Amino acid sequence: MLALNSVSLRSKLFFAIYTPCLILSIIASFAFTLSRFDTIDRNFKEGVEKSVSQMTVSAEHALSHSDKGMLNDILRTLLKHDHINTVQLYNAEEKLITELGKTSEVNTLPFTNANESDENPHFFATIAPIKHPVTRLEHQSNTNFITSSYSVPQVSGWLKVEASKEASIVSKYRYLSATLGTFFIFNLLAIFALLNVTSSLLRPIEKISDTVNKITQGHFGATKGLNLPTQYSTVVSDLNDISSRLENHRAEILSNVDQATEDIRRNMDSLEEKSAQLHIANKEATESNRLKSQFLANISHEIRTPLNAIMGYIQILQKDQLDKQQRLYMDTIAQSTTNLLTIISDILDFSKIEAGKLSLDLTDINIRDIVDEVYQILSSANLVNASKELDLIPEFDLDVPTWVIGDPVRIRQVLTNLIGNAIKFTHEGSVRTKVKILEKSNSSLKLSFQIIDTGVGIPENKLDNLFKPFSQVDTSTTRKFGGTGLGLVITKKLVKQMGGNVEVSSEHGIGSNFRFTIVLKPSQKEQKVEEPISKSLLVFEPSLNYRNYLKTYLNHVGANCTFTSSLEQTVTLLNSQTSLDAVLLNIDSHTEKLEEIQELVAYITQQFRLPCILLTKRPHDISKSSILHTLCSEILMTPISHNRLNKSLRSLEEPKLLSEDRLYADETTTPELTTELELEAVEPPEETSPLSGIQILAVDDTQINLQLLGHWLEPHGLQVDLAYSGKQAIEMAKETQYDLILMDIQMPEMDGMEATQRLRKLTNYVHTPIVALTAHALGSEQKQIVSSGMNAYLTKPVNEDILLETITQWCQSKKSYQDLADEKVLALFDIDKALSIANGKSVIAKDMFDMLLNTLEADKKLILHHFEEKDLAKLIHVVHRLHGGSKYTGAIELSKHAGFLETHLKELQFDDVEGVLEDFTDSIDALIDIAPLIKWPQE
Repeated sequence: MLALNSVSLRSKLFFAIYTPCLILSIIASFAFTLSRFDTIDRNFKEGVEKSVSQMTVSAEHALSHSDKGMLNDILRTLLKHDHINTVQLYNAEEKLITELGKTSEVNTLPFTNANESDENPHFFATIAPIKHPVTRLEHQSNTNFITSSYSVPQVSGWLKVEASKEASIVSKYRYLSATLGTFFIFNLLAIFALLNVTSSLLRPIEKISDTVNKITQGHFGATKGLNLPTQYSTVVSDLNDISSRLENHRAEILSNVDQATEDIRRNMDSLEEKSAQLHIANKEATESNRLKSQFLANISHEIRTPLNAIMGYIQILQKDQLDKQQRLYMDTIAQSTTNLLTIISDILDFSKIEAGKLSLDLTDINIRDIVDEVYQILSSANLVNASKELDLIPEFDLDVPTWVIGDPVRIRQVLTNLIGNAIKFTHEGSVRTKVKILEKSNSSLKLSFQIIDTGVGIPENKLDNLFKPFSQVDTSTTRKFGGTGLGLVITKKLVKQMGGNVEVSSEHGIGSNFRFTIVLKPSQKEQKVEEPISKSLLVFEPSLNYRNYLKTYLNHVGANCTFTSSLEQTVTLLNSQTSLDAVLLNIDSHTEKLEEIQELVAYITQQFRLPCILLTKRPHDISKSSILHTLCSEILMTPISHNRLNKSLRSLEEPKLLSEDRLYADETTTPELTTELELEAVEPPEETSPLSGIQILAVDDTQINLQLLGHWLEPHGLQVDLAYSGKQAIEMAKETQYDLILMDIQMPEMDGMEATQRLRKLTNYVHTPIVALTAHALGSEQKQIVSSGMNAYLTKPVNEDILLETITQWCQSKKSYQDLADEKVLALFDIDKALSIANGKSVIAKDMFDMLLNTLEADKKLILHHFEEKDLAKLIHVVHRLHGGSKYTGAIELSKHAGFLETHLKELQFDDVEGVLEDFTDSIDALIDIAPLIKWPQE
């Protein structure tokens, strides 16, 4: 197979045609030769046999008359034939009579009545009988009369002739030579003819092959000079087509290579720009970190100093005689200031921990008191309101020491974060804090804390984000719970610094269990063992969990307790028991009214002369009732502080007796108890305000913010309606036509942006001004706000004058929101130009504009960087690119200032370029601001 593959096409074609011719010529020559040889042999034999037959007739007469002379003449006549060598004559007795010629070589012929012949390679012999007729007569039977006569041949001798084959052999050789000569001549002529035919057949193929080779070498014009027979016209056409396509393809490849080379060059430029941008970003990050460290070094004093003054004067003012509205203001200020102080402390602590500058201040601490204080503080921080039915239960193992050595501030901070989160995310059930000893030695003490709640729980896929800075489980603008996202981060780092670790397990919808350990030192302070409280107590506690907790604690301190879960049961036990020392009442059930509690306490203290201790979540409401304050031995806030309850039980005194007039007097001076913040009607102003009569809908989920807006706007004659959620705002808007809407962004269930989008779908609110009041001050968030359909945004804290100015601008302007937006867009952007460049295809035009817009911020930083580095070439390159991009996207103002800056840089370099550069960067900022206002047509 390999040898065949190495043979040329010409040889293959020649042998393919010549081989059949050669075979046919051989077969024909062989057939003709055999046929001719047979004919020679047959003619030779027939000649001999014919001569013998003729002589037998003559020999019969001579033999019958015994004429020997005649017989010799006959035999000599036969010998005259060139090929007859021997002639023999035999008589009837098969005896040789006469023999002429050479000695016979063939002696095997039999004597029969028929001709016989035999031969060998050199001789042929034949013998023929000599017959003479004999007449026979037939007689009639039994008579001598002859009826008929007939002749019967009778052999009288034999004539044998032996002929030599030399002449026939010579004839055969002559014919064979002629045949071979003809064969070779024919094959030579055939080879010559076939070579010519092969050449004529292969010549077009060789031309095609040569042309294809030239094409493969890139000579695509080789097909133009290709001349082939008409039979190959299709091939020529196809080769021309292939050559043309290959030429076009090569041109396209070369073009692509050139384009790729150009792209690589541009990418290199882009990489260089990206490298510069990274350098800028790194420089900014380094500088930002340095400024942050410097800022944090001074900010603690600068912030806490005014906050300390604010808190101090608030406390002083709260002690003064204030009316209802003034006290409401002061309580609101105090609460907001406390929240602000907590947030600032978290941020400062986080920064100190990151910088490794947070140290622990170890001292003797009462671990039980710290847990009690945390619960007391959190209970008074409005985390536990009237809508929550929560039991806050601290539990300590009996072997947990009272005094240990640790950092009370940091332990309190950890507990406040974890317990505060548990209370925040739990609406009903309980929040338990379990404290026990894990390890104990002479030099260290390892405590375990568990904060277990029955709240909303945390999804499993969110657990990994809990301890990441500024990360929250719910980061949407519709989340119900706020926060900085730093509490758990600080907690984890503080616990780690105190030699422990934090773990969490949670099930969504069931609750969470936060566990942490800290390593403390045993205190040398004396662990006092107090004497048992040998008193008999009647305790009214509706909650089973808290009832079990109180039972465990009171039994531990030696009190003998009887527990009830209803007021009726309490009264029954009072009437049936005579050995009681005191009564504890938990009055936090929302079904109980102040009057009922007052009657029960009066009944206990006046009828049975028993000291009464009230347990409540809101002691300030109870303390406003002078009668209850007089009747009760103590009013304690739940969860109960162990120390305060212990002191109260040990210092019980017999209650004072009061007259019935005093017990049931109408306390007109007692402030009215309220559970919600209410806005008092403000008297209308004496002078008519230009904003008088404008109807405004204020939407915010924080009641304090709504209250503040009302006090600002109503004195100017504006009619303000309040909505506490986006859904409520939509329902109110359907019923009332408002002139302007003030919208908060972050609200539960439906945020301000979604509410705005739904309002815009209402026919009456397509052009109604909607102003965002938000704490989201980042540029990207402001773009989202404007894109949602809002007209403007004000960043909290809002200034009253700016708010009124904004309302005036949007409510008294004769132009609609869309008119104002269109005017702002037209000054900076030409949408018709952008569409004309894109052949009227708005999708393409918008994509081109978005591509430019997405690079503006980075390009702006890059330009400022090149300007600072005085890199003229790179600065011109970036400005030129923006100049070209702005031309093709309709950004007319940006294109104009880019042209000014590029011309200035090329002609004057950096001389007096600052003003031109500032105008250019301002045009970038302006284009970014109006981008959400552009109305692209729909195809």
